[in-house]
Amino acid sequence: MKKIMFSGVLAFMGLSGFSQSNTILKGIIKDANTGSNIPDVSIQIAEYNNTVNSDLDGRYQITLPKGQHNIQFSAIGYSTITKKINLKEKEQTLNIGLPHSITELSEIVIQSDKKKEIGVNQVSKISLKLRPINSAQDLLKAVPGLFIAQHAGGGKAEQIFLRGFDNDHGTDFAVFVDDIPVNLSSHAHGQGYADLHFLIPETVEDANYYKGPHETSIGNFAVSGAASYTTKRRLNKNSIKLEYGQYDFVRALGMVTLLDKKNFLSKNYENAYIAIEGTYNKSFFDSPQNLRRLNTLSKYALDINDQNTLTTSISTFHSNWNASGQIPLRAIQSGSIDRFGAIDDTEGGDTERIHINFQLESLLSDKVSFKNQIYYLSNLYNLYSNFTFFQNDPIFGDMIHQFEDRDMFGYNGELSWNTKIGNLGSKTDFGLSVLYNNNRIGLNNSIRRETLETVNTFKIKETNYSVYIKERLKLTNKFSILAGLRGDYFTFDLEELVPERTKGKTDAFRFSPKISLFYDLTEKMQLYAKASSGFHSNYSQAAVNQKSIHPLPKAVGYDLGTEFKIGNRFIANISAWYLKSDAEFVFVPDDGFEFENKGRSERVGGEASFRYQPLSFFWIDTDLNYSYGTLLDEPEDANKIPSAPRFTSTGGATLKLKNGIKGSLRYRFLGERPLIEDESVIADEYFLMDAVINYTQPSYEIGLSVENIFDQEWIEALFYDSSQLQNEPAPVDDFHFTPGNPFLAKLSLTYFF
Repeated sequence: MKKIMFSGVLAFMGLSGFSQSNTILKGIIKDANTGSNIPDVSIQIAEYNNTVNSDLDGRYQITLPKGQHNIQFSAIGYSTITKKINLKEKEQTLNIGLPHSITELSEIVIQSDKKKEIGVNQVSKISLKLRPINSAQDLLKAVPGLFIAQHAGGGKAEQIFLRGFDNDHGTDFAVFVDDIPVNLSSHAHGQGYADLHFLIPETVEDANYYKGPHETSIGNFAVSGAASYTTKRRLNKNSIKLEYGQYDFVRALGMVTLLDKKNFLSKNYENAYIAIEGTYNKSFFDSPQNLRRLNTLSKYALDINDQNTLTTSISTFHSNWNASGQIPLRAIQSGSIDRFGAIDDTEGGDTERIHINFQLESLLSDKVSFKNQIYYLSNLYNLYSNFTFFQNDPIFGDMIHQFEDRDMFGYNGELSWNTKIGNLGSKTDFGLSVLYNNNRIGLNNSIRRETLETVNTFKIKETNYSVYIKERLKLTNKFSILAGLRGDYFTFDLEELVPERTKGKTDAFRFSPKISLFYDLTEKMQLYAKASSGFHSNYSQAAVNQKSIHPLPKAVGYDLGTEFKIGNRFIANISAWYLKSDAEFVFVPDDGFEFENKGRSERVGGEASFRYQPLSFFWIDTDLNYSYGTLLDEPEDANKIPSAPRFTSTGGATLKLKNGIKGSLRYRFLGERPLIEDESVIADEYFLMDAVINYTQPSYEIGLSVENIFDQEWIEALFYDSSQLQNEPAPVDDFHFTPGNPFLAKLSLTYFF
């Protein structure tokens, strides 16, 4: 019996332990057309009204009483198959081949007791399966209500907006890849800095999205929500992909299986593959951005024995770029530059990131699994920016250089078991993790990327110890509870090297209870209510030096909503939510790592996501999101949260034909938002449309993507603050912005072998 990852391990809640009258049924579920293994297949035995799922390798294992059983296998995008089997032996094998079918919304399960996981944003997972994904940014955009903005030549992490939060580059939105945190605490350019550019989108197997602070297994930064991505354990096909777009955009990708056999390094099954991605982009700005990016992912999986699987991976990321920065509106109005020009075109930077990952998944018994992970992360970062031009230095200008050199070590352990509490079915997860950061960061004043003087340099050692327990309890066939308790303990060790040598330490603890209730009103309608506490850590400098503020500001969130289907072709999720935070820190790394605490804040909002399939090959979707945020410690006429979007909406239509044509037409709408607390300065709304069409055959795929179809003039990133141009006698408050891309077309060709 080959090892099965914890998500596919089954012990049916109503069954007792293994005995002579039981049979272990196991197998592998494959694509009947390609022969590739299918993950996350729903396996249901009608007699017990319970569902389990295959793991990432398409494997499953079930302990059942001997005798005849009807077993149903179903997955989105595949035809459902029911097999009648007579179990006689102690162990039997049933392998399944599922033929392709058009993705049907009728296959989406609403009932709690038939879901592998509850608490995950299911509607957004549908979108991920339907839409063409061409970049790491497309993966984030699949989260309903999430908007991103790039304002540094494509090389820096995007600004993230969700649930009324301007998350900067990730302060209140947590991101993971293969359970490694992407967010970097006490980063040189922002707290919780989450740069996802290292992720090759074609290597992503699955994703889970969360709204609010409700997921027990996720701690730091998961206030407005979180996203967790899992890369493929094996490739279905080898491929070579070439892309070319306007403004000299070039991207090349190769993904090749290196090993897929037994008896190579061991007597058991092994698989290894490598993916290499290279990108160059001159871009549409007057000054060439010359973005260069090289990503690699190497992954190896070994079945050590029947109960243990080892997965190792190494990913590397290197990028360098130029940037035109945020430009002042008055410079365009005066005619000194156009909207794609620059005041200082020597901005830009470079970054390198390495992940080394080891994951051991063990099946201790039919009902118990244990997952262990150790990982290492290295991050080098240099960013050159000029936000105020000549405001601070009228001779040499105000360019700053932010840098960091980080080593990060982590451990994650999770023990999971299925059992009964009285007559109630129960699934328990107990987790333990340690995350250690050793980081050197600093700030220099510079001119044309040459250092003028060092403003400050810090050595930071930060450790996060966490433990949690999560309980999924099935009270009745209709009513389920997902409850959790989480504790996080942080130590902060700060050493200032420049301008003065000083040292400081502090520690902090945060207890985070969470509970979610799910009630299946009918087979097609579920009600849910959630109440949870979460947090994000403050910068180490603020944690050590500002003793009056808790280093781990608490956030409390509530969700009340429903997920339902009308017929078999319409699915929706509607919710109202509330978030309150103890501290609204505004981090200003561009001004010597200063911090401004805006005090307590609250946000209230509503969300609605709809998916409709009028024809078997055609889907329509829309997401509507509203939020309203206030600063509780500020006067009423100046208490609005700057840059927090009020109303946003995304949506579109997707076409997927049997002849291999797959297309998507999508829109993005970002409504007006205040840029300062008294709402006297407002950012304009924008509405954009994008399109993607692919033609796929067994040996090749041709694709065309177009962004900003109607060539709208729009602003991607916008700020309102002061700056001073070289010919001005004093600073001026003004709009500073990065223009959004014009009409932009890209053509791709992929060869499968």
